[in-house]
Amino acid sequence: MSDRATGRIETRVTKLSVIIATRNRAASLRVTLDRIFAQKFSGQYEYEIIVVNNASTDDTEEVIRTHPATRDGRLRYVLESRRGLSLARNAGLAVAAGEVIAFTDDDILVAENWLDEIYREFSADPELGLLGGRVLLAHPGLQPIAIVENEERLCIEGTDHLAFAIGANMVFRREVFEKVGNFDVRLGAGCFHAGSDDTDMIYRALRAGFRALYAPNVVVYHAHDRRTIEQAVSLEFNYGKGGGGFVMKHILEGDLHALRMMYWNIYHLLTSRRRAAAHSPELRQRVRANLRGYLIGLAATPLLLRRQ
Repeated sequence: MSDRATGRIETRVTKLSVIIATRNRAASLRVTLDRIFAQKFSGQYEYEIIVVNNASTDDTEEVIRTHPATRDGRLRYVLESRRGLSLARNAGLAVAAGEVIAFTDDDILVAENWLDEIYREFSADPELGLLGGRVLLAHPGLQPIAIVENEERLCIEGTDHLAFAIGANMVFRREVFEKVGNFDVRLGAGCFHAGSDDTDMIYRALRAGFRALYAPNVVVYHAHDRRTIEQAVSLEFNYGKGGGGFVMKHILEGDLHALRMMYWNIYHLLTSRRRAAAHSPELRQRVRANLRGYLIGLAATPLLLRRQ
């Protein structure tokens, strides 16, 4: 928490909050929750798991309310009836009590020491503002998408490297939200610009000067259901739209660095497309879908943001 007299971050971490936004994935959510509560907790901190039901029409509410952890207060239920991942994440933020707030998804299997490692990193560095960790495939046969596999520990400087953290495994100190605000509800899953509310938040935190770290010891496993190339291509297209929307949003706000990002993103996508053409047809399809989505996201953003 902040020391109001000095503006410094208090070094001691006493409680961690985990926010999981979910929509119509009751079976997957049950597995995710069981894995979270099966961790080997060190006992050095308190924790709470906040599940935000984002207008689900399946058995999501029953899964949460009947879970054993609900009875002792470790598992909390929040309903956000307006559809949108950013809205759900913000609803979780509104009730979170921890000094450190972690986000993961309803199709994630956390490592047995996931929260302990998060606690250790933020306790060791009182200036650490945000953290990303490894996101590995949970099962063989899944498309290699929505993962972060780097095994090298990295201190992130500047705003040029945003892919060190994704929504499945990202952690913020509370002060980040106090300074830069909540997730942009115009971005993220459930909106036209899907898949970019996490990138936007990371960018805003880095631009505000918060220290960031990629810690490969903070590990989760992504049990997504994309097994076919068609599913992967569809996801890449949505990621592209989100990426284009995120960068154009900041360009319209007069951010010249975002303008440079747009140029280099398109350049790298074009060169990746050429390399992919010689590598594999599947990779070529994925890169092409991402590029197409990116350009559509860029073009649509001025009109959509004005309407919203």
